[in-house]
Amino acid sequence: MGFIALLLALGVTGFGIAFVRRPEVFLDAALRAARRAAKLETRRIRAGDHEIAYLDGGSGEPLVLLHGFGANKDHWPTLAKQLVGRYRIIAPDVPGFGESDKHPALRYAIDDQVERIHAFVAALGLERFHLGGNSMGGQLAAAYAARHPERVMSLWLLAPAGVATAQPSELQAHLARGENPLLVDDAAGFARLVHLCFSKAPYVPGPFQRVLAARAVAERPFNDKIFQDWLARPAWLESRVEGLHMPTLVSWGEEDRVLHHSGAAILGRLVPEARVVVMPGVGHLPMMERPGESAAQFLEFRKATA
Repeated sequence: MGFIALLLALGVTGFGIAFVRRPEVFLDAALRAARRAAKLETRRIRAGDHEIAYLDGGSGEPLVLLHGFGANKDHWPTLAKQLVGRYRIIAPDVPGFGESDKHPALRYAIDDQVERIHAFVAALGLERFHLGGNSMGGQLAAAYAARHPERVMSLWLLAPAGVATAQPSELQAHLARGENPLLVDDAAGFARLVHLCFSKAPYVPGPFQRVLAARAVAERPFNDKIFQDWLARPAWLESRVEGLHMPTLVSWGEEDRVLHHSGAAILGRLVPEARVVVMPGVGHLPMMERPGESAAQFLEFRKATA
């Protein structure tokens, strides 16, 4: 889902078809501009067995944000722009994705990634922080909070993966047929993934689609390895978060085709201090389709639970 980075960039910079000759150059420039607009700097740090790239900016209590499967740290600048005045935003490339290290000999199941995130926040010197994540990142955030509740001040789950008892989704129907649209083989597969992730897919100029599709195809082999590690050691959330006592916001798009929004009510029943928001007309990425509304929900949630 790394194509989201482009949408951020286009919204901030206005780059478009005029850059058809070298779209990859202008795409990367647009990403840097989006980060600057959100007052985020790109940094790297050694944490355990990985060097991790991350975005860092803003002031206040730390809020660590974890992206979904196949995405990267550029998932977050549009949302972060709404929050950096009140929080220090830290958005890593989860190990194995983006510009962070990828080690084929290592395992990338959720519990392995929990310990890598723990090493990352320890390397940054964070003892207490707010933690959020989308999709795979939401599953990782919830699993981390269950294992290290003393460190998590509040939890923000945006359409998290791992709710085993939720109603089947369109993605799960594909997987049951032996198809995995999260693994992109060509430009057509990339287009299908965009359609799957949004309620209403935004317009993206053709040259940029080709760059993003090519990058998704190049990332496919390692993404496949991570997906297989993920499936081999599933980390279902129901048993982990039941009775978890920390302020928790669950945000989910009502038109999510990747993970069915019924998971929101399930988590709401299991976590005593959970607040659940299901957003009409929104797909799998509420922080991208409605960044202002998503940020306002989090700020209101924190005001009510501080």
